[in-house]
Amino acid sequence: WAPFHITCFFLTLGSDFPRVDCVATGLPDPEVTWSLPDGTLINNALQSDDSGLRNRRYVIFGNGTLLLQQMGKRDEGDYTCYAKNKLGKDERKVSVKVGPNAPKIRLKSQSLVTVKLGGSAKLSCQATGEPTPRIMWISPRNDVISVSSDKFQIMDDGTLVVKKVILADEGKYACVARNSAGDDEPFINGMKGMSTTRVMAVSYQTALLDCKVEGKPEPRVWWVTPYGHSLPTPYLGGRFQVHRNGSLELRGVRKTDEGRYKCLAKNNLGESSLLVELDVASIAEKPSFAVPNIEILPIKQDGEAIILECPARGKPNPEFTWVLPNGTMLTPGVRLQRFTHHLGNGNLQISQPVASDKGVYRCLAKNVAGQAEKRYALEAGRKPLIRGSTGMFFISN
Repeated sequence: WAPFHITCFFLTLGSDFPRVDCVATGLPDPEVTWSLPDGTLINNALQSDDSGLRNRRYVIFGNGTLLLQQMGKRDEGDYTCYAKNKLGKDERKVSVKVGPNAPKIRLKSQSLVTVKLGGSAKLSCQATGEPTPRIMWISPRNDVISVSSDKFQIMDDGTLVVKKVILADEGKYACVARNSAGDDEPFINGMKGMSTTRVMAVSYQTALLDCKVEGKPEPRVWWVTPYGHSLPTPYLGGRFQVHRNGSLELRGVRKTDEGRYKCLAKNNLGESSLLVELDVASIAEKPSFAVPNIEILPIKQDGEAIILECPARGKPNPEFTWVLPNGTMLTPGVRLQRFTHHLGNGNLQISQPVASDKGVYRCLAKNVAGQAEKRYALEAGRKPLIRGSTGMFFISN
């Protein structure tokens, strides 16, 4: 018999006990040995004889699967599976990368520490994570405690030492564990830093300004109106309401509500903001077209560019979106290969058109009052063709 074949599967590091599979087949059944990144060999025989802590972290099952316990960055590298029987041997290499894991504090319950005045208090905090988490402490006054000062000291293992305790030191101290997997600056609507948008509303209707915030630790969110008033999350007062998801709702919108609204999100890692320009239209009219809603145009063979117009009227002015025959949507200012959606007038330009550009092009005009659509059907141009047979005609009086 030929020896066998090995199939290796890359491990997933989302579980507490990641593993690497090594499926070795052969007759007789092969013996499987694993080589660690540092060259150490592990097999079932060595495991049964070995009493060291290192090899206990690695377990080989009967099917050749290697179980890796207490994984860390130090365990990254190439793992090689060797399979051998009397007829030959085979090997496969698997590269293992350890991804980041968010921190976990081992003991989350509150503990009471009693200390004499003038003495020192030690508050312990143990956390796991990859990379190794950095321990921070928050004082009873909600301030971040510096690593070393005359009053406080944070040890390498995360323990907080409060020196020369006085009555003012009494209170609740919070331990925070951080690493790259557990920290995020605030994002607003998927954007970091400062971003802007414009919202059009109609008088006496309801306007909703979205401000979806994400981040670790959970950011604090609030709105600032054009008049400088701060609205926390959540907030309910008069015509204004800030929902728990961060969105600002304005009921019965007025012309005087126009202006710049600012959504701010902040945590210990940074701050992001969203500027929303709110425009209010007194009267809303649904977009409409004065010309027929569909036109048929030829694709000329001279390569001259085709301009498709979108002359929609409405109050407030509509926004335009073009839909190509294949379903691709082009927003204003977007250029895709030979197709350009111009800003301002909403025209679509097709450069160097070819016969394959034929199909139906749709312009969508939309505002707060509704939507209208204009279509252009492009057909490949053909030279004139006179049907019928040739012949001679006699005309007599």
